[in-house]
Amino acid sequence: MIPNIPAREENHPVPAKKKILWVEDDSFLNNIIAQKLSEQHWELLYAREGVSALQMAHKEQPDAIVLDILLPGMDGLELLTQLKADEKTKHIPVLMFSNLDDQEKIAQSKTLGAEGFFIKAVTTLETIIAEIQKVISR
Repeated sequence: MIPNIPAREENHPVPAKKKILWVEDDSFLNNIIAQKLSEQHWELLYAREGVSALQMAHKEQPDAIVLDILLPGMDGLELLTQLKADEKTKHIPVLMFSNLDDQEKIAQSKTLGAEGFFIKAVTTLETIIAEIQKVISR
C-alpha cells in the first residue's frame, strides 16, 4: 500500500529564498556573518572586492546588498555609485557597513542612495539582520 502523501498544488509554489549580497574583505567577519545570516534562511552571496560584487549584483539580482566601504580595488562608495547609476541594479537596497565613524562618509553614502549605514564596532548582528529584513520586506 502506498502512503497517502498530499501533493503540492501547482498554484502554491515554494517561495524563493531572499538573496543577500555581502561585500566584505575580512575573512573572519565573513565567517561569523555567514553563519548568522544562514539562520535566517536567506541565500548568502559573497564578494571580497568591488568589481566582483558589481558583476555578481548584475548576474544574481540580490534582494539587498550589505557593502563595506574599504575594499580592495573599487571601494564601496564607488561601487554604490555604479549600482545606483545602472538601470539593472538601482532598485536594490544597499546598506553600508564600515569601521569608519566618519560623518562625511555616512552622509555621502546616504546621498548616493544607501538605505542605512552601520559602524562595525558598535552594531550588533541582530541590528543588521533586522535592517536587512526591513528593506527586503518592502
